[in-house]
Amino acid sequence: MSRPPGQARIEAPVVGLTAGLPGDFRCIAEDPDGDALTYAFDWGRAAAEVSLSERVPSGTAGDVAPVFQTKGQFSARCRAVDTHGQLGAWSELVAFTVEPAPPQDDGKRTLAVEVFGAGRVTSTPEGLSGCTGPCMARFDVGTQVTLQAEPAEGWRFTGWMRCGPEQTPQVIRVEQNRRCGVGFAPTLEHSALWRQSGARHPIAVAWSPDGVLLAVLDRVGGEGSLRIWNAQLGHVSRVIRVEGSDIRAVAWGPRMEDLIAGFEDGQLARIDPNTGAPVQRWRAHSGRVLGVAWNPDGNEFASISNLDTGGGEVRFWSADTGTERREPLLTEYPVHQIHWSPDARRIALEVQGEMVEIHPLAPAGPLYRQSNAHGFAWSPDGARYAVGSFRYVRVYEAATHEQQAMWTGPWGLLARMDWSRTKDWLVVVDGLRSLTVLEANTGTVVADGFEPLPNPLSASGYGAVRFHPVDNTFVATEREPAAVSVFQVDEEHARVRRTELLAHLRAVNATAWSPAGARLASAGSEGKVRLWSDSGQALGALDGHGGRDVRALGWSEEGTRLATGGDDGRLCVWDVNAGTRVRTPVELTPWSHGQQSRVEHAALTPDGRTLAGAGTTVSPTGRKGTVQVWDVGSGTELLRIPETPSPVVELKWTPDGASLIIVYSQGAWNLWHRTSGVLRRMEPGLTGIVAAALNPDRTHLALSTSEQLAVLDLSTGAFVASARTWLIQLALAWSPDGTRLASGGEGGLLFSWDVREAGAFQPTVMGAHESTILGISWRGDGKAITTGGWDAELFSWLAPEKPSDR
Repeated sequence: MSRPPGQARIEAPVVGLTAGLPGDFRCIAEDPDGDALTYAFDWGRAAAEVSLSERVPSGTAGDVAPVFQTKGQFSARCRAVDTHGQLGAWSELVAFTVEPAPPQDDGKRTLAVEVFGAGRVTSTPEGLSGCTGPCMARFDVGTQVTLQAEPAEGWRFTGWMRCGPEQTPQVIRVEQNRRCGVGFAPTLEHSALWRQSGARHPIAVAWSPDGVLLAVLDRVGGEGSLRIWNAQLGHVSRVIRVEGSDIRAVAWGPRMEDLIAGFEDGQLARIDPNTGAPVQRWRAHSGRVLGVAWNPDGNEFASISNLDTGGGEVRFWSADTGTERREPLLTEYPVHQIHWSPDARRIALEVQGEMVEIHPLAPAGPLYRQSNAHGFAWSPDGARYAVGSFRYVRVYEAATHEQQAMWTGPWGLLARMDWSRTKDWLVVVDGLRSLTVLEANTGTVVADGFEPLPNPLSASGYGAVRFHPVDNTFVATEREPAAVSVFQVDEEHARVRRTELLAHLRAVNATAWSPAGARLASAGSEGKVRLWSDSGQALGALDGHGGRDVRALGWSEEGTRLATGGDDGRLCVWDVNAGTRVRTPVELTPWSHGQQSRVEHAALTPDGRTLAGAGTTVSPTGRKGTVQVWDVGSGTELLRIPETPSPVVELKWTPDGASLIIVYSQGAWNLWHRTSGVLRRMEPGLTGIVAAALNPDRTHLALSTSEQLAVLDLSTGAFVASARTWLIQLALAWSPDGTRLASGGEGGLLFSWDVREAGAFQPTVMGAHESTILGISWRGDGKAITTGGWDAELFSWLAPEKPSDR
């Protein structure tokens, strides 16, 4: 006997409908006998001619596009009818609104704004002022609407989304119907547990006076920012940007609050390193500020710039008031760098023509020029200085400029140098990655740290170097590929030990906590996997993908083995305690001979003995997917699906390791039993999947499309919960207890969603990156969420409380 279909579920448009225009409604249900279904819709007080969908397979959504003529607020429901005429239970009622149709071409257009997080939007002209959620208004065509974002207390503005060029305030010229978003997130002080950062093009560094913090000037395109590291912990404390300005120079004075930045537009600003906010800001030069330097007494600082008429200028400023303390100093040649002597008596200027000018200040006197100069450094007492040139370093007495010594070494033309504050050492670096520490008095090489360039045609080598203010370590930067490295000198073995501060160079593609939460793995676009403690301390790096993007991470249950996969088409299994590979990497077989696959998913069985990998090969007809399974010990291939129906978006083993679940972008999934080899398939009918995540017990599947976020029952394909969203969520992750879902993607916002029995999602903004989020993972105790993104940032956020704990 035929059984009636199950209860239906209805979905309505998120935004209001317009009278006279079709709207999109969807209904879905399961038939216990597998019969095809037709969906009947009940519009209540609303009237529409369309009330039945086309017949579709069981478990497949049926869509209708009714047209309503009456404005108002209404409710709709639906139910399934099988081929025998049996009726399923009605769905729950869903509310929808029908707005009146605008007059025919009334010369107005709709501007819709959606607010994410706690804050509001105001507009000029009025219409959207006070907006704290989805809202819309109609404006005359050609109207320029100015939008201002105002975060709530304890929140910060994170940016505009799909509004046009990023600017504050946001100005939109209304020419057609448009929708855009504005993001707000909790301030980092209230939401971030720790933070690691990359950099794009680090070009200058400055230590805080106690040597705890390190300011790195990072420039990309027309924007310069300061990244403040706690060098002892290896954490980024803050990223400082000054709205509307491009930072070009930085110097830290003798007090913690003495952080000065110079800008492209000729301004100077004193920056509070704790908040990142400018304390003072003023116009200093007509051209860009190229350098700043502090008087060691701390009562003044100097800035340099070049003049349109030729030559350069040095201006001197009071540290307390920002007013000029001396007459400007003009130079005949354009100036590049400034160095104030530790005894405060002189300044040295690196100028055009490979020269250094020494200008006496106390007392004033004639300048002295040193030629053939590619670098400069003062001795700690200011009594001597060193000048670098091709293969040579010359040491001079400051008062008389008499040469005291000349030492040879391997450095080239683009040499930079510094003098240790604690030992009579010079460090000399160059653009070919030569690094030499030598005794200033004897020329004896204390340590040689030369490393070959990763790519001599594109790499830039060292561009800046600074000794620590209170010990004999030093920091050096590389512009391309980006690197900020702290070096310790090993005198006994005449070498240096290098610690890299950057998490990843360009993008953090994936993050994955070990099941117990003791270690975090992050995968970067530079080809490395980095390991971190739960407090954000660097534990090591795994480098096995030839400098190609790493995109896939998968832990064993005990957290001793980690699988990685990347754009080189290989999968590696690592013993993370030893930092070595367990076996020779295996390669994902490309769809076509002569091509290379890109590994996008890697999964180890809980015991770490079986490895599954999935990826794609780009072909003229599109992306072709491949899935393979290997025995880790022998390398024997256990399964190969050479051409999947669509790209794989999720790959996980069941908790017992007996079956592999493969989820495809078309919305279907396979279940492969390892022992029997049986491959089962489920097709619920949801298409266009961009990301997916299986919950910890593998009973539910979270999916995101360009329009919605949904949770499905894995065994039946039935909807458990769903929510409309127009921000594409590229990364999903379940909490360890399966009660919460984290998502992130377009716009850089991190959302937490409570999955409740009623089937409604309750989203909360937890944090934000500066650009798209690519990877999300929950720590094993459920108290932290770690994300990575296009901005090369790695954040660990304080996770929301469980619903039961509130």
